[in-house]
Amino acid sequence: MIHLEVLSSRDPMAQGLYEFEYDMVTLGRSKKNDLIFLDKELPLHYLVVKFISGQLVVQSRVKEPFFFVNGKKISGTLKLKTNDTIAFGNNQIRVVKATETNISADFSSAYENFNKQSPELKFALDFIEEILLDMEKETHV
Repeated sequence: MIHLEVLSSRDPMAQGLYEFEYDMVTLGRSKKNDLIFLDKELPLHYLVVKFISGQLVVQSRVKEPFFFVNGKKISGTLKLKTNDTIAFGNNQIRVVKATETNISADFSSAYENFNKQSPELKFALDFIEEILLDMEKETHV
């Protein structure tokens, strides 16, 4: 169970407490993420907060851009604890509570198989998603 609080975001409606009953939370611009940030500068699939060997960590899903934990510039993976803050772009989240439940919502192997079997379809779906996100952003301006 991972509880995160969005402290600041370009989207003021995104601020608040989010409670996830499983051991992994994905963050980014894609609608496929658990926490979605309407920030054009962010990658579609940006960060993951999850348990590894009983320890809560934040892990980058891309090489750049960097993110910050408690004000320190990070790339890669870092252990987290309660009240740590993760900042990226104009967004800031705080770890409120984290308890490992052994309930996984990790569909990465299914996603990888989909990519291998239909790479052209994945490219098309990602392209359509980008267009929809751009259209959505234009309507919120």
